[in-house]
Amino acid sequence: MEVYKDNLTLIDYLKKESRNNWTEKTFGKDTLVIDEYEKTENIYYVVEGVLSVEILNDGKRYISSFIFQNDFFGLDSFSTFKQKEHGIRVISEHATVFCLSKGKLLDSLNKEPSYYELLLTNFADIFQRHYGYFNFLYLPTTERVKSALRYLSDHIGIITETDHLELPKFITQETLSKFCRTSQSRVSVSLSELEKTGWLLKKKVPITIN
Repeated sequence: MEVYKDNLTLIDYLKKESRNNWTEKTFGKDTLVIDEYEKTENIYYVVEGVLSVEILNDGKRYISSFIFQNDFFGLDSFSTFKQKEHGIRVISEHATVFCLSKGKLLDSLNKEPSYYELLLTNFADIFQRHYGYFNFLYLPTTERVKSALRYLSDHIGIITETDHLELPKFITQETLSKFCRTSQSRVSVSLSELEKTGWLLKKKVPITIN
């Protein structure tokens, strides 16, 4: 979690505004929080859990980005495009999400303009992740898988008693194949190669980095 961004101060402020009709809801695994073609009018904040930005390309579903705890999403609410082609899906066992309409958010920020910089920082970071993703696609498959695992471990890795990094059980070969834009069988081969080199301690779920 990117704790250096004190997003909870903004969320707490939005909750205290009496006129804000906000909700906080828990979604189960595989639930679509935002439909693929739905253009939301809301801004969302992840209280707990991990979600993915899912796109449809050539009949296949890919993951273009992950949304972690302390992240905002719903930027398309500010877009002039009438339709989008991505959905937001829960990939962890559950996710708790704070939701507020864009209009109420802007009204609240106009009263406390200091929070604008914090929100813009979040938006800039989201764009930066997407830019990094396009560079990542040019890597050879095994390096792509390795890069994905390193990225995920930085955000949601769990340090074990033996000082290794363990990824949550919902990071499966299927999830990696959707993110790396390759087949699940190719991901399996790449994980075996990384295990043989010693970079991976365990290739089976939970995937563990040495």
